[in-house]
Amino acid sequence: MVVILYNFMSFDRFSYFRPLALFCLSIFLGGTLPAQAPLTVDRFATVDMGDEIELEWRMGSAARALQSGLSGVAETIYRSLLEKSAQISPSELATLKIGLAKALIGQGRFVAARAQLDSIQEEFQNGQYLVYLALSIYGEGDGRIDSEAFLVALKKASSADLKAEDLPWLAMLQGLAAEFDGQTEIATAAYQRALELTDQPMLRSHFEGLIMRQKLLASSADEALVAELRVKIDQLEGQAAAYPFVREYAVGLYGLGRIDEATSAIEGELDNTSAGYSPDEREQLRLLKGIILGANSETGRNSLKTLVLNGQNRETLGIALQLLARVPNQDADLLSFLNVVLSRTEPHLLKGQIYYLRCQLAMKIAQQVSLEERVGLMAIAESDARTLLDQFPGLSQITNVYRLLAYAALERQPAQYRAAADFLIQLRDQSRENQDLAEVNRLIGDCYFLNRDFANAVDFYSAADSLEVGSPRDGELFLRLISAQVRAGLIEQASQLIDQADSRGSISQSDRWRAEWNVAQALQASGELDLALQRLRLLLRDDSPSTVPASLDIRLRWLESYLSLQAEELDGLANRVTLLLARLDTMPPQQEGADDALTPSEARLLKTEILLLQGSVYMREGDANAGMDVLTQLRDEYGETTAALRSYLIEAAYHGLIGDFVSAQATMTKLAEIYPQDPLAPQALFEAALYCERRGAEFYPQAVVLHNDLATQYATDPLFYYARLKQGNLLRSMNNFAGAQIVYENLINGFPAHEMRYIAELSRADCMLALAGNDFGDLADVAVILERLLDLPNLPLDFQAEAAQKWAFALIKSGSNEKAKEVLWLSADRFIGDGEKAVALGAAGRYWLARSMLQLGEIFEKQGNLAEARKVYRQVIAYNLPGRHIAISRVDQILELE
Repeated sequence: MVVILYNFMSFDRFSYFRPLALFCLSIFLGGTLPAQAPLTVDRFATVDMGDEIELEWRMGSAARALQSGLSGVAETIYRSLLEKSAQISPSELATLKIGLAKALIGQGRFVAARAQLDSIQEEFQNGQYLVYLALSIYGEGDGRIDSEAFLVALKKASSADLKAEDLPWLAMLQGLAAEFDGQTEIATAAYQRALELTDQPMLRSHFEGLIMRQKLLASSADEALVAELRVKIDQLEGQAAAYPFVREYAVGLYGLGRIDEATSAIEGELDNTSAGYSPDEREQLRLLKGIILGANSETGRNSLKTLVLNGQNRETLGIALQLLARVPNQDADLLSFLNVVLSRTEPHLLKGQIYYLRCQLAMKIAQQVSLEERVGLMAIAESDARTLLDQFPGLSQITNVYRLLAYAALERQPAQYRAAADFLIQLRDQSRENQDLAEVNRLIGDCYFLNRDFANAVDFYSAADSLEVGSPRDGELFLRLISAQVRAGLIEQASQLIDQADSRGSISQSDRWRAEWNVAQALQASGELDLALQRLRLLLRDDSPSTVPASLDIRLRWLESYLSLQAEELDGLANRVTLLLARLDTMPPQQEGADDALTPSEARLLKTEILLLQGSVYMREGDANAGMDVLTQLRDEYGETTAALRSYLIEAAYHGLIGDFVSAQATMTKLAEIYPQDPLAPQALFEAALYCERRGAEFYPQAVVLHNDLATQYATDPLFYYARLKQGNLLRSMNNFAGAQIVYENLINGFPAHEMRYIAELSRADCMLALAGNDFGDLADVAVILERLLDLPNLPLDFQAEAAQKWAFALIKSGSNEKAKEVLWLSADRFIGDGEKAVALGAAGRYWLARSMLQLGEIFEKQGNLAEARKVYRQVIAYNLPGRHIAISRVDQILELE
């Protein structure tokens, strides 16, 4: 039995990415000689579309985490993506670094953010880079801001290449710059513009805290003015009119570096119960005290916590809460504090925002703790998110809550894609703009795609795509839709969509080529090689100027050559492959910063795959020496690549094709010895055993040993079960029924739920039948086992026919002829009486059915019931079952007797 493992592939440009936890790497099929098919067919090492979606999901998740305030989560995702930086294009690398810098800034880690930004290549230092560079310079100053560097970065920044979420920050920074120049009115207008540009209360509170901090930093240190303010405060003691002078006095002392005096002055006024300050003014003073002390200090945090616990002014509370939320390395402490706030019986004015912040914090901390702790924190986050939906539906961040719940569903083990899709569907119901609807539909489609529900993925991708008709299509969305369609079996629709988009000019040439790659692979998988080749050749014969990247062009030409090999269209094939290899060898190295150029890793991958194809073509043409020369070169120069490993499959298949099973076996054994840790190693041993078996019965013992080696060395490999089955089969062929029975019983007991258990059960029964001889008791036991075996659910029809015949045989040998007759009749009636089942029977099933019916006819004849026997034989003839000539002969004999 040969098991062929097949994974359909799609083309994508992120050929480096292996997801963290969700998906195994799937790779293209490549060519094998038409001999005994290896267990893993020759496959092209590239990434599945699911991996691209997973990658983009992580990139998008990081961006959405930032928008939702989950800076720590965003940092974790960005850093995991940057671990693959050697294979990421320069522009994507810059985007990821800017994203990481934003995440670090969100946590108050300005120095680390500046380091990320400083590592970005000059050509990618766009407006977004400059805005966050200026912000990191401002943040890392902490009272000693490098104003020159700050102003230089900000002056170069332009709003033209900024996203909507960046514009409030630009306005805020422009206000801070105006403060440096003493332009108070301009600064005030810029601050107001920043506040108007954001619709997020938490960000607005953060801006207001920044403004207050800047006023402190910009305060003039004038001893005379401070003394004058002190006199004024004393004159107005106990009066509400003293409030503005107290504020200015504390700010002035801060400017002189006399922080203790500043906080003492504020505390004195707060302790003065006779002062006529309003509650709002008192809370403003408490907030000022916290800002002067600094949220980075324990005393400053305690002051802000007291204000959050006892304050009554929403604006002041919001600023204090955001100051606490932006302190680095205090997440656990803040989470504990929020637990205290939410545990109080009296409702807090910012209860919704506090639930939202705790949800964010729990998710953030969950990224940094053990799996056991993570489960508890994610449960808190999900509970808080659901509370927000139930109790605070009007919260301005409510749409982000759906995103948080979707993210939480994806973070479960295993990921709950359907649950994430359900939350995103609720988010879609609240979206109004086409752009938002398109994005959410795409995300929902991604969830279904990753859940392998391709039909639903097609529906949502199509909904997203329909919102873009009339404008240039989103290439990545278009590729997703095509990939989902072909995986859902809608190859014709995918082909039509490509043709329509191409005729309208709504997709780029590169996207069309990538889409054709997917369709060609799907057509190949469905056996439509001719159509796949037709589409590819039409594409490659297009003489119009090409904007297709060289790597994609070479890949498509490789695929056309590979499919030509599969279709046995060898005319000129060796020459095309040689020219393709020469073209690759003469290509210049990648230019720094060029996204579309061939990276060294891409060039290496293509070189090895083309060499492998070239060796296969030579061997298919019968030039074994030239083929082996190429395969040897591949192994010598690129021995660590998967192509080199798979070259052994090509060589073994060739040896098998010409009947040299000794060399085929040796080649597979050598593969397992050289690459013992590779997933192909157990499969190579399996193939070696199959080749050994084909050498003849005298080599069966050696084949048994090879199967045993596989089972011993790779006990957790899926092939373990099949190796043991083959081992048992070979022992039976060697008449060692007792040994074979032990093998089968070990499989039955060790793998009670295995999908192939019924094979082991029937094989054990065969052994028991052989060992029972004429012992009626043992034969009765075999009959019971076979009867129970037929009660198993979802048995293949062919297997049912075989098991029924053997059950009847055991009954006949044990002397239970009447019971055997009943079993045989029921089996015949099950298939002959049901036309659909009769048609569905395979060759093996028809063979066993014929044996059952001929045996049933014999029983009728022995009992003298010639009419019934004749009916049974005529059914064998009517259904053209194997043994038809025997049935005809017996009918003739019966007619003579009658």
